[in-house]
Amino acid sequence: MALEPSVLESRFTDLALASANFGFLLPHEPLLVLHGASCEAHAATAPADAMAAARQFGEVLAAELGHLAGVRLPAGDQPARLDLLSRAGVLAPRVLDAFNDLHRFDGGAHDEREAAAHLVERCFMLAAWFFRALTGDAEPMTFVHAAASDLSVLAQRVAALEQDLPRLRREFDQRVSPVTLAVAEREQLIVSARDAAYEPLRESDIAAEVMRRLAKAGWDVLGTGEETQLNRSLGCVLVEPRLAGGLRADMLLTVGGQVVGIVECKRDGIDLTDAMEQAGALAEAQAGSLPWPVWRSPLPYRYVSDGRRLLFCDANDPESHARLVSGFHQPRTLARWQREAEADSAAPTYRARQAAYLLWQDEGFDQLRVAQHGAVQAIEQALAAGQRRALVHMATGSGRSFTGVFTAYRQLRYARASRVLFVADRKLAVHQLIAQLRQFSMPDGGRPLDDVYHVQELTADGLAPSASVAVATVQRLSAMLAGTPAPEDGSDRVSAYETAERQAHPDATPLEVTYCEALPPDAFDLVIVDDCHRALYGQRRALLEYFDAPVVGFSATPTATALGFFKSNLVDSYSYEQAVADGVAVDYSVYEIRVTDDRQPAFATPVDAGGVQANSSRRARYEDLDEELASTAGQGPARAVPSEHLATVVTAFRDALPTLFPDRTQQGGSLDVVPKTVVLAQDGPHADEVVERIRDVFGAGDVFCRRIMHRDAHAVDLLREFRTTPQFRIAVVTDLISGISDIRAIECLLILREVRSAAYYEQLLAMGTQTIASAELRAVTPGAVAKTQLAVVDAVGASRHLQPLVNVTDASGQVGRAALERLLHRATDGLVTPQETAELAIRLARLIPTLSDADGAEIRKLAGQPLQELVTRLLDSVDSDHLASLRRVGGKRAVEDDRRVALFPLAEDPELQEALLSLYDRPAPSRVTTSGSWRRRQEETVGGRLAEFIERAGPFSSAQLWWIEKIADVVATETRFAPAYLDGIPFSARGGTDGFLDAFGPDAAIDLLDELGRSLA
Repeated sequence: MALEPSVLESRFTDLALASANFGFLLPHEPLLVLHGASCEAHAATAPADAMAAARQFGEVLAAELGHLAGVRLPAGDQPARLDLLSRAGVLAPRVLDAFNDLHRFDGGAHDEREAAAHLVERCFMLAAWFFRALTGDAEPMTFVHAAASDLSVLAQRVAALEQDLPRLRREFDQRVSPVTLAVAEREQLIVSARDAAYEPLRESDIAAEVMRRLAKAGWDVLGTGEETQLNRSLGCVLVEPRLAGGLRADMLLTVGGQVVGIVECKRDGIDLTDAMEQAGALAEAQAGSLPWPVWRSPLPYRYVSDGRRLLFCDANDPESHARLVSGFHQPRTLARWQREAEADSAAPTYRARQAAYLLWQDEGFDQLRVAQHGAVQAIEQALAAGQRRALVHMATGSGRSFTGVFTAYRQLRYARASRVLFVADRKLAVHQLIAQLRQFSMPDGGRPLDDVYHVQELTADGLAPSASVAVATVQRLSAMLAGTPAPEDGSDRVSAYETAERQAHPDATPLEVTYCEALPPDAFDLVIVDDCHRALYGQRRALLEYFDAPVVGFSATPTATALGFFKSNLVDSYSYEQAVADGVAVDYSVYEIRVTDDRQPAFATPVDAGGVQANSSRRARYEDLDEELASTAGQGPARAVPSEHLATVVTAFRDALPTLFPDRTQQGGSLDVVPKTVVLAQDGPHADEVVERIRDVFGAGDVFCRRIMHRDAHAVDLLREFRTTPQFRIAVVTDLISGISDIRAIECLLILREVRSAAYYEQLLAMGTQTIASAELRAVTPGAVAKTQLAVVDAVGASRHLQPLVNVTDASGQVGRAALERLLHRATDGLVTPQETAELAIRLARLIPTLSDADGAEIRKLAGQPLQELVTRLLDSVDSDHLASLRRVGGKRAVEDDRRVALFPLAEDPELQEALLSLYDRPAPSRVTTSGSWRRRQEETVGGRLAEFIERAGPFSSAQLWWIEKIADVVATETRFAPAYLDGIPFSARGGTDGFLDAFGPDAAIDLLDELGRSLA
């Protein structure tokens, strides 16, 4: 019979009183008291029972942690639970080790009693850690070795509750069911849990630990009687010097013989913020009262430490705030800060210069898109306000990487940052970033960035003193700061997104960093992270926390883990929907291929759209992106289309292409040229098999379809060939192949293996949703007029992660015209629904890439706004974030009015409707090809002008003539040539902008491009 609640409560109280080692957990979780006490009571008499109780203790504690952190944990799989908690950043290494002991420790060669005793102490260690994490109490806790008589009493108290244990466990499981937790709350628990993971130091050891850390940073700690030797080293430490009024500081810091700062040591558990106020009072001691030269009074550089945590405050900062740092700054860093403060008293610090100069300097902003401009300004405002972490959400294709480069330039140029670090996910991204940084033309004179601010890849040898910008992979940072294996094994060629997808049980051990003399904590003034995997913000977050520098993160898919690390400080957001509306990304359509076991013919059919009503806020959706952790934990390898179904799936894909791209279908129903397609396979052998099936089904040769894997020796060459040649149509990959120099001509994505992560799925979509100039697309896909969509063909159910707002699969030809006409009529009648409003916006967005300058001007005249702006207003009118802000201000009426205003130009202007519909009525040849009398006349005109230019400006080498003739080809098609075209096809095959500069020389190349443009115009 179950015990009455009052009796149960009384017995738990008795148990807690009898257990000196676990009773303190009663207010937090009674089951932990029961299992911990049971383990302790039975360790000597029934060790097998004690070990079982230890495992239950670990399981209950893990479930409780998942509940408190808002992490969904799988039932009955302790390794998977620990994996998830570690990846979320909750478990420090020593805590994870203790959990693993409880679950796996069997004593080995040890006596069973010894093994049980060991597990009792591991349970106690976890109990003390959990208690400190919840309460913040840092008082040292010592394990109590109970007498045999006390253990006998404890066993009796445990036995009195064991009959109710099954019911208690059921109630516990119901109580810790999954909850939705704000990322700020999770982040607070993560920080508390990590702080609690380290045993408090004894008061007598704190000063010694502080001096050890000072010495590690290059400070010379002066001994008794050495107080006069301040010039012995650049930075010296005076221990326990006397101050005015009989006060005594724990330590004073001197640089170049002058006192510049103070260090105070405090007992573990003391509020360091309060202690910093005390240090500030000591720092204000009169300069004349000290027997040593003082640089400034009050002393600006102040540190407070309990031996583990280190709090720092620079009083020279405007509205200075203390911050936690991982180590002391080097003497040379403080010396540099002194020089900067003396050189500019109005803006003496890096942060002060951001507020004083950056916010009022707009040089170069004219070369940015609106989204990039907004992101740069938001970053600078956040940094000037002293915010140490700032997250920017920018859809792939919207110029995220260039925004980071431009941000770094302004920080170096105007805020005079000493050094900036870029962190990327893999080696290819590092190389592309370095190229982009070196090619960046500074607005104040046009010089390459690398000419003034040296750009260098971070290697095991560290950085050259002259380096102003460093670029590193996460793996390289891990090798240098945490002692993980160096990335020479090729691991840094594979994205962390892919590593997490591929491994059934990825290594979730949290990283612990140690002081690195080649890369000290003060090595950088700013850290910029370019769309890295969530592991960097979870189990690898120590890599970023190591540096005493603000962290700016760019992400196309900011998950809950990332939002937590950045303390929900999402300073700017530019969504994929906005990118589509602005014409910097294309929409996507999703089709499914389902194969039955009887190998009947398969067909690609459209999937159902997510729908406007199901469109949750962006922040809520990104916070939910971590939820796939629980659904995939502990699974085996990802599913893939098996060998026996490959031919059926590839045949269905081939047969669907005329439907997916009807405007390119030739007589007889075949497709003139297969769109550039990326196929996602499982692994190398699977990819090889896919390549063979595609060649067989399409009846094509070797060049038509090939495998690209980042670990392959010629991966970079194959990527370049796929990007620049018409013959290479289909690339079979096992990982993300896009990067900063994305392959914009991709129009199709065929998914043949399971995708577990929503964030990874969005990364896959991003490979193909970037826009491309019509001339550049035609250079590699003859017969195409414009890229208007990405067609996603899903053979494994990956599209469950993220369904399109509206799945428009019939936007071309007369079918597309009829659908648009129907929606315009409904808008005129005032009957259009939110779902139809979204569909109308997407259909109009599909027209944007096909518009000529004349078309755009006519629509702008009729609508009073560009078509992009019209699409933006329509999408905003159904966007959940935008609608929520309207409701807060004006209620339901404001929402209805906003949609009415967005639809007004389309609903009330028949002439505008007719102009939009007429875009479908043009003869197909003029839309599909640039051949015809106009093209011939244009080519003849440009050809004549080209011959005159070569004769007048020559002679030129054959290599130079190649560039000149290709530029003329673009002018013949586009009527103009923009310098940005140099980084597109076909120029990228010969090095892009760099290749052009090499061919003509940097100065002559710029003059020649101007003169050639005028001559051909």
